[in-house]
Amino acid sequence: MRKLTTILCTFCLLTVLTVPALAAMRPIHFAVPPWPGAMMKATIASMILNAAGYPTKVVEMGVSDIYMGLENGTVDVYMSAWLPTQSTLLQPLIDKKRVRVAGTNVTGAKVGLCVPGYAHAAGVTSVSDLAAHKDKFDGTIQNIESGSGMYVVVTKFINEDIAGLGTWQQQGQSIDAMLAAVQKDFDAKKWVVFGCWKPHWMNLTLDLFYLEGTKQTKLLIATNEIATILGDALKTTYPDAFMFLSRFHVNTDTQGKWTYDVSFKKQPVNEAARSWITGNIEVIRQWLGNLKAADGKTKAVDALEGQF
Repeated sequence: MRKLTTILCTFCLLTVLTVPALAAMRPIHFAVPPWPGAMMKATIASMILNAAGYPTKVVEMGVSDIYMGLENGTVDVYMSAWLPTQSTLLQPLIDKKRVRVAGTNVTGAKVGLCVPGYAHAAGVTSVSDLAAHKDKFDGTIQNIESGSGMYVVVTKFINEDIAGLGTWQQQGQSIDAMLAAVQKDFDAKKWVVFGCWKPHWMNLTLDLFYLEGTKQTKLLIATNEIATILGDALKTTYPDAFMFLSRFHVNTDTQGKWTYDVSFKKQPVNEAARSWITGNIEVIRQWLGNLKAADGKTKAVDALEGQF
């Protein structure tokens, strides 16, 4: 009986030192704006980390709130920093050493202002052409939600009267609401100018044209890279998770397909993310390499393949 008691006590001690320790691990907090590609990216990364034993939490937030969270430490991971479009939001945090730009997860992205093909054919080919046709566009730029990098930059254009936009206004709303309004204008052959970007399914389904920019519009009308921004403490707290997130990279076609499946085909994000992981294990093996799972012993890739 005394021997059995000793064994049970030893088992209990080991349990206290292992299982509760893992259960008490601080979740890695992902912040994601309400954009289909962003939601897919964060969900895929979160699922992979979960499979490797890392607790995660994915929270939907507006872009300006995400940067505030990165600054105060309540957000650890943001995988949708479109640069240079969001550089005015990011740079102060870099200067304060609150965050690290861990890597680029999509290259060759594009941001700008777009018009329908019929407006482009009528001579609106540059942002500098908009002012002369203000009445046809109702003096309004359709854009995504207030607080986003695109909205902030267009506000700057209006406030500083860049390209003659000083008397214009912009309508900011969710991506789905904006695109529904834009689609309605396309169907009615109405002139509309709106925020646009690649990768996104709009480039496949709408006859749109990206306007040429000027020297003063480079923050918006530009080729972008989509960066992964990580809270400074994550590298110390979870170094292997930090390294995995730094390696996460897909091409524009892949993210474009994600947005098409989730936003256009209405596939649930979790379902689409799990399907993509299952079909791309070899890609994920490269991201994980020899990195360890949360227990510090198991290879993360072995833990992953046991669940997918």
